[in-house]
Amino acid sequence: MGFALSAKADPIPMSPELKAFLDRPEQQQALASMMRQQWRMAGENCSSPKLQGLLVLVETAPTFDSNGEPTSGEWRVVSHIEGCGEKRVFNLEYLFTPDGQMKRIALLPGTTAANLKLQHDALTYAAMGMAKIAPKECKDMKCTDTKFIGFDDTNSPAPSGKRPWTEEWTVRACGVTGIVTMHFTPDANATGVHILTELNKTRQVTP
Repeated sequence: MGFALSAKADPIPMSPELKAFLDRPEQQQALASMMRQQWRMAGENCSSPKLQGLLVLVETAPTFDSNGEPTSGEWRVVSHIEGCGEKRVFNLEYLFTPDGQMKRIALLPGTTAANLKLQHDALTYAAMGMAKIAPKECKDMKCTDTKFIGFDDTNSPAPSGKRPWTEEWTVRACGVTGIVTMHFTPDANATGVHILTELNKTRQVTP
């Protein structure tokens, strides 16, 4: 299983120690298991999806003990999966709890630029964006895909992390599927991000 580095500007390189850790059979098995679970949660009936490629995005360079076990850091493994005519992108976040325990957390599928916390906050807004097309009193909503559209002010000299951007999130609500336009705007101090949805831009699609 091969790993590619991030294509974004000024990425943090993946160290040989991290590559060796991710190449361990037990780590590859754990990754494959979680990706299959994400595939099923996305609603795909295909029983034999194939991994087409991986991308490792390092947010915080990890440290390792003498046995090659990571003890800190944060990185995301982006998997491109294909099966039965469908293509999906799944994301798995590796991070550490305050007591030093490593955790793997499945993020939303797709190409969203939102981090773990922002994704959690934005789910409420994505559900609100379905208000005009979702069945009344529907409580069963699930985000099945995300798509980064682009930065809203491409001429701005601000760093990418401080520029507003737009995404489209696919939301399934009680049998109805819609694509919700999501706007993300970092505040002036880059300590938070404002989220906005436009109800009139939500469009219903055939699942």
